[in-house]
Amino acid sequence: MHPPIVARIHHRFPSTILYVDLGGKAAPVISEVNRGQRYTIILDHHRPEKPSDPEVVNLATDFYGLSGGMDISASTAAYLFAQALDAGNRDLAYLGVVGAVGDAHDRGGRLVGENRQALMDAVTLGQVHIEEEESRPFDGAQSREQYTLTRFGDPLPVLPFAMALTTLGAPGYNMGGPDLGVRMCLEGRFQEAQQELEKLNQIKMAAYDKVLTRLKQEGFRDSRHTQWFMAGNDFAPMGVKTIGDFCRQIRNEDFVDLEKYVVGFQVMAPEIPGLGAFDWSLVKVSMRVPSPLEKKILVDKTMPGLAYLVPEAAKQVGGSIDACHDHSAATVISIGREEELIAAMDTLVSDAP
Repeated sequence: MHPPIVARIHHRFPSTILYVDLGGKAAPVISEVNRGQRYTIILDHHRPEKPSDPEVVNLATDFYGLSGGMDISASTAAYLFAQALDAGNRDLAYLGVVGAVGDAHDRGGRLVGENRQALMDAVTLGQVHIEEEESRPFDGAQSREQYTLTRFGDPLPVLPFAMALTTLGAPGYNMGGPDLGVRMCLEGRFQEAQQELEKLNQIKMAAYDKVLTRLKQEGFRDSRHTQWFMAGNDFAPMGVKTIGDFCRQIRNEDFVDLEKYVVGFQVMAPEIPGLGAFDWSLVKVSMRVPSPLEKKILVDKTMPGLAYLVPEAAKQVGGSIDACHDHSAATVISIGREEELIAAMDTLVSDAP
């Protein structure tokens, strides 16, 4: 949701614009760019702000009392919105489930809230099967549900399917992956997508191994409350969502300080698929939290969440503000301002009540 990107979208596309899974927090920026030009809908599950342009309608789930962290994923919000457009779209229930699982909304053992509504619709339609894992009463563990996708014939665990879509959409963003992902959502796995996934996984594994090896050898750059690293162009030609996925994968590794926020920086390519080239010098910043710190944020409420920290820190360094949860967040800032962002984060954490 970087302002030059928003401006080009609104300049280039004269029809109604729909922002999905982003834009909630950036409603003021979208309003400033749009200025009544065209009807714009924001359908998001991140922390939102109200738009100032009456032609910009923010349907962010927080405005309806729904937690974007657990109750409703962006995919479930899209599913419910699709049903509002046409009741026949109930046959897309399985996509709400796939997205919710892919975004780890079942991390408590099962889908809840509106995500569960989508799940039960999918079960009723024979698209998804639920299997209850046996609980272990001796250690107090809650039983978990396992979800299997049956929409396309042969049963397929939902999580690997969701992760395949993530690979096409994130690492494959600059290589035609999203188009294959949309087709896979509607048709299931097919040969062309499988071939692309194999190629992308090889690219991703090689890049991840390279950065992971360097991190293990050299360690993070440490501040009082964060541990951060520069990926530079090591993830190219993969999209900049890749840095968030990498941070998620390493957040609980044995070389990670489990009490500090994990921050990664990836250089943004000057070309955006479908929008063309931009003259900029930017880094995408993604943040995740180790599980013990996540508990302090979400359960104990003794540490501030990223949904507060990142927008406030980004404001101080001229960064873009959007799409933040308490346990994961991102921003875009100019190259050269990385240490300023880290310092702002540290101050905000230290000053938090």
